[in-house]
Order: sequence, then C-alpha cells, then structure tokens
Amino acid sequence: MRAKYAYLLGDVDVKRWFENLAAKSIVTATVYLRTLGFYCELNRTDPKAILKAAKTKAFRDNFTDFIRKMEREGKAGS
Repeated sequence: MRAKYAYLLGDVDVKRWFENLAAKSIVTATVYLRTLGFYCELNRTDPKAILKAAKTKAFRDNFTDFIRKMEREGKAGS
C-alpha cells in the first residue's frame, strides 16, 4: 500500500485492525485507515495515544466536537 497513512500499518495493532476490516472490504479498511491518519495528523496524536485516552470523558467530548466540526465543514461525520 502506497497511501499517505500507510506508515500506520507499522503498528501491529493497527495492522491487525486494518486486515480484519479488509477481510470484509478493502475499500472500507482503506477509508478507515485514511480517516484515522487524518485525525492523528490534525490532532498531533497517534493510535496508541488514542486508545490510552479513549476511556476518558474529555477524549470522548473532544472527539465528538471534532466530528461536529468536520460536519460543519461539509465532511461526512462517519
């Protein structure tokens, strides 16, 4: 894969997640990987930090705010 965010697949957990998605749909897996990469880039984070913070209310609130912001900019909330 020569995608912008392919480097994320260097993480064994991200690769496993991607391959499980790809088993059903390579298109969905690729879109989700791109979305993850975009989110990490915009928020200066990485998948491991997201998993660590995901249990906190602050993260959930910030993530929801991010989705609403993207929707206001005309991007899909998914």
